[in-house]
Amino acid sequence: MVNWEKAAQPAKATRVDLSYEAIATVAIEVADAEGLDAVTMRKVAEHIGAGAMSLYRYVDSRDDLITLMADRVSAEAIAPPPTGDWRADLTEAAHRIRRVTLRHPWLARHTLKAEDFGPGTLAMTESTLALLDGHGPATGDMLDAWRTLLAFVQGHAFAEARRAEARQRRAHRSETGAPGSSFLDKAAESGEYPLATRALRESPRPTDPRDDFDRRLGYVLDGLAQAFFERDRR
Repeated sequence: MVNWEKAAQPAKATRVDLSYEAIATVAIEVADAEGLDAVTMRKVAEHIGAGAMSLYRYVDSRDDLITLMADRVSAEAIAPPPTGDWRADLTEAAHRIRRVTLRHPWLARHTLKAEDFGPGTLAMTESTLALLDGHGPATGDMLDAWRTLLAFVQGHAFAEARRAEARQRRAHRSETGAPGSSFLDKAAESGEYPLATRALRESPRPTDPRDDFDRRLGYVLDGLAQAFFERDRR
């Protein structure tokens, strides 16, 4: 488990730039460039210029290292102060989380347990719950609404990042040679999956991925409104 009190202390002068901040920064850079699976204690230590064993003075395991990374990145998604319009506020919070997840897609693969929360994760959670406080839901309902929104946004943004990578790979293949027909093309010709192939091939595709996100976010917010904010009016 990460010692968050030690992590908040100023770094001591050492032969190399070794600190919680330096370790988290380098590990995040590795994950952003190569994916979460590429993050190892040895690789992070090599990037810093330290021995792998020296990292264990700061984190006990790779899992703790990823927890430290997730906490630092979570601080990038702290919500702005509430305006009084919970729906508009949650929309802005959702867009911030989307931007952070697109910068760091690996974040959507790591789920933090409450006992692993550090200052960044707590600040993000506190700022988002503040958007809901005073609008009717009990504390447990506010947390449930927040987790529902977070799961949607991170999942959507992670899929969005993966689709962008797939488009780049297809573009590269088309430059180096004819890609040939896809399995979807063959499935459509077979007639075995009429609904799936029609939906996937004929559905409108927005030029701006944000349009897709905004539409689906609206569905989630409508559901939250029904479940937590408008139930007393029914």
